[in-house]
Amino acid sequence: MDDEQWRVMIKFNTSHPVFDGHFPDHPIVPGACLVQIAQELTSVLRQEPIRFAKISNLKFRQPIVPNMEVVFVIQDTHYKIVDKTFTETYAQFKATYMCSHPDL
Repeated sequence: MDDEQWRVMIKFNTSHPVFDGHFPDHPIVPGACLVQIAQELTSVLRQEPIRFAKISNLKFRQPIVPNMEVVFVIQDTHYKIVDKTFTETYAQFKATYMCSHPDL
């Protein structure tokens, strides 16, 4: 996965309970959820469980609302969340990760 770039489209379910508390009148996807999704996608793409050891340069540029489709762009340790046309950036960060295999 080192120099490869992975693109994964996600559509957020409007009825997910995370939106009940974040924020009831103007729901947005919590930043912690975006980071968690990036971690889980990395585990799937690497085909091994990982956990983020360090996150740096984390920037949330625009809110993501329910029912929105976004693309997670993953290249090595760089993460970017963009719209389907790749013209708007919603979030970006760099993360170092480690294997979190239960046998190690």
